[in-house]
Formats: sequence, structure tokens, C-alpha cells
Amino acid sequence: MYLNLEILAVGRSRDTVAAVTEDLHDQLMLALTPLILGDGQLLLPEYMRPLPDALLFCVDDQWGDDVWQVIERIPLPRPPLFMVTSSNEVGLLRTAMRLGVRDVFSMPLNPEELTSAISRVVREERSKRGESGSRLVAFMNTKGGSGSSLIAANVASAMAQEARFSRRILLVDFDFQFGGLPTYLNLVARDGLIKAMEFVDTLDHSALQGYVIRHDSGLHLLAAAMDEIIVPEDVSAARTAKLLDAMNGAYEDILFDLPHRIDASTAAVLERADVIALVAQQSVAHLHDTKRLVFLLRDRLGIATERIVLLVNRYDPKAEVRLEDFEDVFPQLRVRTLPGDYLRASESINLGVPICESAPRSELCRSLQALATGIDKPVAASDRPAQAAGEAPERKKKGVLGLFRR
Repeated sequence: MYLNLEILAVGRSRDTVAAVTEDLHDQLMLALTPLILGDGQLLLPEYMRPLPDALLFCVDDQWGDDVWQVIERIPLPRPPLFMVTSSNEVGLLRTAMRLGVRDVFSMPLNPEELTSAISRVVREERSKRGESGSRLVAFMNTKGGSGSSLIAANVASAMAQEARFSRRILLVDFDFQFGGLPTYLNLVARDGLIKAMEFVDTLDHSALQGYVIRHDSGLHLLAAAMDEIIVPEDVSAARTAKLLDAMNGAYEDILFDLPHRIDASTAAVLERADVIALVAQQSVAHLHDTKRLVFLLRDRLGIATERIVLLVNRYDPKAEVRLEDFEDVFPQLRVRTLPGDYLRASESINLGVPICESAPRSELCRSLQALATGIDKPVAASDRPAQAAGEAPERKKKGVLGLFRR
């Protein structure tokens, strides 16, 4: 799970530090504290209690070689060190690497690149200390009715079956008004999610167990009963963040099924998700809405595309909108497919029995199991669907779909 990062931005020039913090202002995961060093000051003040997650040195022409003396005087253990500079001198880069600076970024900054790099390094450091926390996977339809809930429920069930109670797995139905995940698992909905949000200020790992519903597979479900009307405005980003903090570490894997909207609460989940699984189908309308949603995630929420996987549900190799069209429009995304199997999917929903229990040898079950074990991994060649019989290996890229490649 991605956590908010406390970053200390250090520099000699107030203007340079201000410019860097301004560039990173929209990166909601970063909480930056500026620190301006006076002339000749080589020791950082007692800022290290508690330790920041990282130090970001803002180096300009006013800050000469004594930046290295400042770095050398930082007491151990040090947080990860990063540097922002307008210089591209090879000597500066070599010295920075020799003194343990993890990465050097050039001005003007690419905020998403810097945030992604710092987050990755901090997560590695936390993992070494045994503080990596839970893996958070968020499922969301790119267009209503694409199958996000069915996939989330069955991937979570497949994870639980594979774990055999050796890993703790939580599935969260975050639709307060029309969530249906209890039905998918033949469970009776309770007001657990609503109560957890209500008492989130005192929620801890032990208290959380009183709000979940338990499935025979070992999977835990947190959902909202339909007794009360909860509008999105009632669920704040702050309360959602506290809920995530309480969950973090209580389970190895936490899967959220998000409603098809971006508001303060869903954005709080998306920003901290390790993997965001967007569920689409093969139509021009789905392609259009997927492009819009990816834009919002990447350019408005600052989420790196490496955290996003696109799931083409009910895949039909003979459909007019092909898998290659999605790959052409979204070359930076991992694209996976799930085969269409209307009868087994409908039977699973109606009976409340996961697909891999009712049809363990089906192609759909195998795809769900592969997704459960590899959702955060690169797409292997074996994961690509076979080409439809008689289909030409390459077709001209023309027509209405060409509009989406612009």
C-alpha cells in the first residue's frame, strides 16, 4: 500500500526550494517541508525526530561543493537521499552516487517521475525493515456494467483458495449504495463498512475483525448493508485515509471494488493502491471512457501508469474492437483479457458460488487464477489469448478507432 511520504526539501536558495515544492504541490502523496540552510551551515538541525521518509536536496548555482559536506555530516541511519539540480555535469552525478544519493532529477521536474521514484525506494526500505504493509488492489469499471464486481469477488476468492488460510485476504465493497459483493459470495450483508467508517478514529486491527464477514474459503469481506442511504459526500477523504491506515498490515492483500466514479473517497483509495485494475469491454464506448479515466488517474491524480492494468472482460477475438486497439491506444499499460462465459458467470452470481468452485476446469477459472497470482506482474506471452481462426495477423489501423490514437 502506498503511504503518504514526509519529505524534507533542503536548499541554500529560498527561491529554488520554493520552485521545487511548487512543482510537487499537486502530488498528494508527498508532504514537503522546506528547510533553508544559511551560508556556511553544514549541519542539518535536529529535524530527524522522527525521521522523514526521504531528503530531497535542491541544488542550484548558489550551492557549491559544500552540499557534499552537508550530506557527509548527516548522521546514521539516514533516510533515502535524492537530488534536484539544473546541472547535468557528469562529475556531479558521480559524486552524488558515491555519497549514496539514490537518484538525481533534472530541472524542470517531471513530478510524476520523481514521486514514483521516491515512493519505490521508500517502499523498498520499509520492506527491508519488515514494514512493507498490505498490498492494495483496486478494481474499477471504466464504464458501468463491465464486470468489475464479478472479477474482484472471484479474484479475491481465488487468492483465498490458493492461500489456504496461510495469507489474510480482505475484500472491500466500497459502493455504499448499491454494493453487491455479499450476494456474489452467498453472504448476508451487514453494516460493517458503515460502522468501521463511523468509528474509524479508534479503529485498529482487532476492532476491524468485528466488522468483517467471513467466507468459508478464509476470505474476509467488508461491506455496507442497504438499511441506510449513504451519499458520497458523507464519506470524506480523511476518514477513508484513516480506514486504510487501520487496515494496513492487518491483511497481506486488500482488494477494493470501487464504484464507477472519482470523488474524494475513491481518490484516496486509488492514490494508495499498488495496482489499479480497470475493467473494460470491447466497444468504442468502453474505449472512449477508458481513455478518459486513464487521463484522470495519470494527469489529475498523479498515478504512475506502471500501477495500472487494463482488464478486457468477456474477450471476443472476433469483435470489431480488437485487443490490439486497446494496446495501440494504451501502449504504456499492461493489458490482460478474461474470456466471455456468460452461462458460468450468471450461474456463479445467481448461486453465490465463486467460478473456481462451480467450474474449476473452465477457461474463465484459469484466467481468474492467473490474474490472482500475477495481477502485479508483467503480462507474459502465455497470458495473451490465441488469435481467432482465420483472422489476419495484422489489419490496417484505420476508421473510427484511429481517433483514439491521437
